Amino acid sequence: ENCFDGVKVSGGAWDTNKVAASNKFVAAIWESQGGGSFAVLSNENSGKLGTIPLVAGHKGKVLDVDFSRFNDNLVASVSEDGNGRVWSIPEGGLKETLVDPVQTLIGHKRKVGTANFHPTADNILATSSTDYTVKVWDISKGDAACTVSGHSDIIQSVDWNYDGSQLVTTSKDKKIRVIDPRQNTVTAEAAGHPGVKGSRAIWLGEKGTIFNV
Repeated sequence: ENCFDGVKVSGGAWDTNKVAASNKFVAAIWESQGGGSFAVLSNENSGKLGTIPLVAGHKGKVLDVDFSRFNDNLVASVSEDGNGRVWSIPEGGLKETLVDPVQTLIGHKRKVGTANFHPTADNILATSSTDYTVKVWDISKGDAACTVSGHSDIIQSVDWNYDGSQLVTTSKDKKIRVIDPRQNTVTAEAAGHPGVKGSRAIWLGEKGTIFNV
């Protein structure tokens, strides 16, 4: 009774979570014609899904979504169209298709593959792109506060540590990197798994330890 039945999560090959949640909503990248959509489902309206309104403002496939830690109604999405967008979901959920974001994040030169809201600072979002850069945005202004290069291939995952002072990334170049956004630079680099499959990394709580698969 607490499940959603009929969820059409995208079957795209890009390796992200495809699903994100806040205390009020679940967002899922949707399998739809054109691919530039995601669904936002109210936690209170579980059950069988029929035809539902979508968030549909991107011009390319949506590749990742994430909710703000400070506002359960604020969700970010990134896309093959090279942009990030920030959306305000109305109370009670979507009643009609949403096409107008509250902010558009323009600056990456190629498709944007990950979106990660800061864990302790409001309105701060990290994105990564196949232009081999990580950007940290002030979404209230729509400006990139910093841009970090140093990757030599596609960035496959990004994660903030517990207090948001560092980021860890994995890359197709088989390296794990630690980024200090305040210094605008990569501060540490190590060899990751040597295999050809995609690699991901997360921080383990407050220990300062990185888990890599």
